[in-house]
Amino acid sequence: MNKLQKIEKNQFITEFEVESKLDILVKGQTNNSKELQAIRNDLQRGFIGLALRNEELLKANDQLKQQLDDVLKELNVIKQEREEKAARREKWAKRKRLPKRDPINSEIYNLLIKESEGPT
Repeated sequence: MNKLQKIEKNQFITEFEVESKLDILVKGQTNNSKELQAIRNDLQRGFIGLALRNEELLKANDQLKQQLDDVLKELNVIKQEREEKAARREKWAKRKRLPKRDPINSEIYNLLIKESEGPT
C-alpha cells in the first residue's frame, strides 16, 4: 500500500487550515521583522552615538595635545634660561681677576726704606 493510502482522512488538513497556519507564519515573520527593525534602529542610534562620542574625544585629544605642546614650549624656555644662567655663573667664576693691589717687590721695599731714613 501506498503511504498516502495509509494516512487516514482525518490526518489531512484542510486548505483553510493551511492558509491560517501560513497567515500565522507571515504574522510571525512580520513581528520578527518589526523586532529586527527595532533592533536595527537601536544599533544604528548606538553607532551614531559612538561616532559622536568618538568625535568629541578626538576634539578633546586635539585640545590636550595643544596644551601639551604649550607646556613643552614653556618648559624648554625655562630649561634654556637655566642653562644660560649656569653658563653665566661658570663664566663669572672663571673670569680673570686683577689683584686688588700691586704686590711689593724688592725694589719698592728698598725705596720705602730709603725714604723712611730721611730727616723726618
